[in-house]
Amino acid sequence: MADDFEEAEDERAVELSSIEAIYPEIVIDPSDPFSASIDIRIEPITPLPILFPALVDGGAPSDVLTPPTSEGNGEAHSARRDFHAKSLTPDYQAQDLHYISHLPSLTLDIRLPEGYPAQKPPIFNVRTASFWLPEMKLKQLRAAGRTIWEESGRDQVVFSYMDYLREEADSGFGLLEGGERYLELPQSLKISLLDFDLQAKRAKFVQQTFECGVCLEPKKGLVCHRLLLCSHVFCIECLQDFFNTCITEGDVANVKCIAPNCGNEPGPGLVIDNNRRKNRRRKADRTLEPSELLQIPLDQETVQRYVMLKRKKKLESDRTTIYCPRQWCQGPARSQKTRSSSQESDEESDEEGQASGPREYDPNANDDTMPPPQERLAICEDCTFAFCKVCKASWHGEFISCFPRKQHELTSEELASEEYMTMHTTPCPTCNARCQKTMGCNHMICFKCSSHFCYLCSFWIDQNNPYEHFNTKKSPCYMRLWELEGGDGADVGIGFAGGVVNHGFLEETDSDEDFGD
Repeated sequence: MADDFEEAEDERAVELSSIEAIYPEIVIDPSDPFSASIDIRIEPITPLPILFPALVDGGAPSDVLTPPTSEGNGEAHSARRDFHAKSLTPDYQAQDLHYISHLPSLTLDIRLPEGYPAQKPPIFNVRTASFWLPEMKLKQLRAAGRTIWEESGRDQVVFSYMDYLREEADSGFGLLEGGERYLELPQSLKISLLDFDLQAKRAKFVQQTFECGVCLEPKKGLVCHRLLLCSHVFCIECLQDFFNTCITEGDVANVKCIAPNCGNEPGPGLVIDNNRRKNRRRKADRTLEPSELLQIPLDQETVQRYVMLKRKKKLESDRTTIYCPRQWCQGPARSQKTRSSSQESDEESDEEGQASGPREYDPNANDDTMPPPQERLAICEDCTFAFCKVCKASWHGEFISCFPRKQHELTSEELASEEYMTMHTTPCPTCNARCQKTMGCNHMICFKCSSHFCYLCSFWIDQNNPYEHFNTKKSPCYMRLWELEGGDGADVGIGFAGGVVNHGFLEETDSDEDFGD
């Protein structure tokens, strides 16, 4: 009887040793020679479409994964992990759909009990570390082990069961059978699954050899880069030379795939942008993202210049862009209405804005062509100055009319007052407050915001060296510090043109010809 037991025990050891010879990565439990574990890689032949539904604003995730604390309550938690494959409906078209080629490994725990294989079946347990595989599917995989043992006539089945799991992994575990189009998983798994897929692809990529499309030399993947949009491969040296030249010369439109006639169609296993597919009629942005330029890698300063130039080009071609009225800033500003609809209009404005330029409003135009008062607020993105995008004055609120008002709304007294202020006052370049000089030099300090500026040209000047503006030959106010020393008023005359004559510096000019005394 003892000899029979030893023979059965030897039979289990022989089977595990044979498996170890085929799969060296298997780990035999040192405390139990008849127990082992192995990780089975999940690489479906066809990339598995996985949808991560967007969270509701202000709400908590609907599927929060909580690992079971004991075997007794594992079933309660498994219901929270039982995500089903679903059909692709229009409601999910614009959501987060990804095609993943590598998923976290399936861990197989093997225990061969006493009496195996003739009397007792092997004990198989399969599990995943990230809980991405539905619990119902895991139960089916576990139950398949006993089925295979019985169908084989109660023979050794460890290798057959492992082969079965590998075939299931290659087919995606049949998760998309029955007409389903994708597997739905919670947002909490998105980062870990995408990162695992990226790392696995990178590990395979560095071991391959590619022919660079520029230098036409075979290069190892370690010194190559695969473009994310189109999957074309080039060596890093060629990409760096080309992109650095484009960014240095300001040609940001060519910072894209350099393969001839590349349409930048997503390759297999890459993210599908359903919004871009829906808007085929719009011109797609084919330039590379800054994050990809850093991965190539390009210098951080070069990438920052690329971002700045790309933003500048986009703003210049966007007809909804309004520029700050402060002469020393003139940064881009967008109204709150523009911000809310920018995602829908950005691509359209790229085509329309190239011909029309930034939007300008005429305060004297009909009300039908003007934006409503509640949409006139604009805030500069550079200096945070809040102003009205119609009259370009400091924000006056939606219940106050823009100033100056339309000509037909002004009385004769208001017209005379406006004419006087235009003729004998100068606006502050910072807050646009009007000021009138009664006497002294042309170095002014605003009574409202304490900005230093020139009374003759309304140019902002440095308070640490305010007279540099009047001592620079290229300045329009060179040697004119004491012009209008007696003040600016009705008794001075109309020789002085009322303040704003030139914003900024001119080339070599004769100040006496540009300005009257």
